[in-house]
Amino acid sequence: MFFGQLELTDVAWGAGRVRARLGGRGPLLVLLHGQVQSHAAWHDVAPRLADRHTVLCPDLPRDMDFARQARDLLACARALGHETLAIAGHGTGGHVAAYAAAYAASWAPERVTHLAEIECIPSPGHHGRADLAYELSRYQACWFAQLHPKPESATVAVPEEWTQPAAESAGAFNPSAVADYLDLVPPGQSPGANGHFRVPPYPVDLRFGCPLLVAWSRDGRLGGWYDPPDLWRAFATGPVEGLEVDCGYYIPEEAPDILSDALRRFLTAELY
Repeated sequence: MFFGQLELTDVAWGAGRVRARLGGRGPLLVLLHGQVQSHAAWHDVAPRLADRHTVLCPDLPRDMDFARQARDLLACARALGHETLAIAGHGTGGHVAAYAAAYAASWAPERVTHLAEIECIPSPGHHGRADLAYELSRYQACWFAQLHPKPESATVAVPEEWTQPAAESAGAFNPSAVADYLDLVPPGQSPGANGHFRVPPYPVDLRFGCPLLVAWSRDGRLGGWYDPPDLWRAFATGPVEGLEVDCGYYIPEEAPDILSDALRRFLTAELY
């Protein structure tokens, strides 16, 4: 069942409202989706955590301003009646999560209890990289200097892995989730052609002390270039745990069992 017992609703977000899935019981856990997707990316993970948490999966507006959205997120949690919350963010959702944890740490350190960064590194590490391997990997640049089929797949509206899984795979992407992603893409526009890709450098005073889980994909590029937990230690004053997951970039959909179990262990170690 798509999203289990979590209900489709809308919640206050800044001056407006956004779609979200909400359900479960217990302390609040907010799951923030990554680039070119929507809250639907969490359809398989969220229900597995709703027995011990109130789970909120909001749509992040596409004109991403991480600082503003972090403040909107904290205000949303309070409006729902939760003074404390845990946050997990995938990709660009991880940047919003980091800002929220840092803002909370500056005036109410106990407010964000746990932070999970999934396939996300702090932007100074990426912005300082300028070699050829990095430039050829960027989604929005150097398309036609790359080997087939990257140039073609980068200019079409639908990432190939959403609709054409490998022959030996049943496919990780739920058709209902993919349909939701595509509904949010303006006609004729690539999913990548939006503000998700403009990640500003983090402020030097961005710090948080809550426990941090850093997860990255074995088939992705972050683990090959970096030690992701080590990059986050520059911003985390609390304990940092690392997890490499045997899958591709879309960890919540490609490895929901592994990610759900890891989040459950990470969250319950301190909460219960």
